[in-house]
Amino acid sequence: MEGLEAFLFFLALRGEAKREEVRARFPVLAPYLKALEGALEVQGETFRLLRPLRLSWFAPLLARAYPLLSPEEQALALERLVEAAHLSAKAQEAPPEGEGLLRVARAFFAGSQALLEGDARTALHRYGEGLGLLEREGLPFPAAALALLALAQEVFRPGGKGKETARKALQRAKTPFAREVAARLLQATEEEGASP
Repeated sequence: MEGLEAFLFFLALRGEAKREEVRARFPVLAPYLKALEGALEVQGETFRLLRPLRLSWFAPLLARAYPLLSPEEQALALERLVEAAHLSAKAQEAPPEGEGLLRVARAFFAGSQALLEGDARTALHRYGEGLGLLEREGLPFPAAALALLALAQEVFRPGGKGKETARKALQRAKTPFAREVAARLLQATEEEGASP
């Protein structure tokens, strides 16, 4: 992966990056900045992608880049894939077709879609399917997936396994999305009478 595609993936993977990190990886920035005008914010020393994270563009980039990533970047990429699946479901944007990580993305998309529609049982099955696909590939469970699974567990059976799963998600969280979902669920379960 090269050029604008690599720059877009780099920023999507990190959410935001410091100028020195960006310059080290992409010494010639002007064409990328121009191409992403309106979808990129440069504030002080920080670059932030404003383009909404969606499976339609992130999942295909990830599928191509994944084998080239370090183990740490792969773990972060899986977190962002689950986040993209959830945000795509919220925006009612269909996921791309394909196998491998695209199939994993579709399972998490279906789980989030079901959860957003109030069908916690189906959400549990779809999230379980996504985690099973990751397990078969020997890939780690993203904290974002555990946080969403915890939410579905709590909606399906309040006071059940949701709180325990949310704690695991919070301990493993690598992204603000995973931390926020898990923390909000834990807060809601600790407040008497509150629901997620």
